[in-house]
Amino acid sequence: MITETLELGNPALRQVAAIVNEPLSSATQQVIQDLRDTLRDFRARNGWGRALGAPVIGVPQRIVLIEIDDQSIVLINPAFEQWSNEQDGGYESCITFPSLWGVVSRPVRVVVVALDETGVARRWEANGPLARVMQHEIDHLDGLIWLDREPDVESICTNGEYRRRYRQG
Repeated sequence: MITETLELGNPALRQVAAIVNEPLSSATQQVIQDLRDTLRDFRARNGWGRALGAPVIGVPQRIVLIEIDDQSIVLINPAFEQWSNEQDGGYESCITFPSLWGVVSRPVRVVVVALDETGVARRWEANGPLARVMQHEIDHLDGLIWLDREPDVESICTNGEYRRRYRQG
């Protein structure tokens, strides 16, 4: 089901999400389907969007859906096992305030452990865009947004300006 997303300023976005105790329950599986439907709807309407955390649809649970490079990844109760010291700056935006973009510095590589949507414990070694998306979404589970990561203030721009500068050609 396509679900309304919360917007920046909603206090629920600043809450730490709860651990999922029953990953195979029908309720958890419904949250995953709602994330999938909502993300795909957002992407169809806006032309971008690679991931969505459950808190963004008002569900305070540690669940993330990532759809990037023809992969669909579900992370339940994700945690970082390690991350690289090497950092890279990249533009980010967020479904909770999609009109703004800014450069955020994050580790280039991460290792994340989580349950997948079938309840199997998995370990993902990610770099580049996937590592960035994982970090962005796990931040949502911890009540953080990309503005909390001290973006390059001079890089912050509107969606229209970002499209003019960086998404054409």
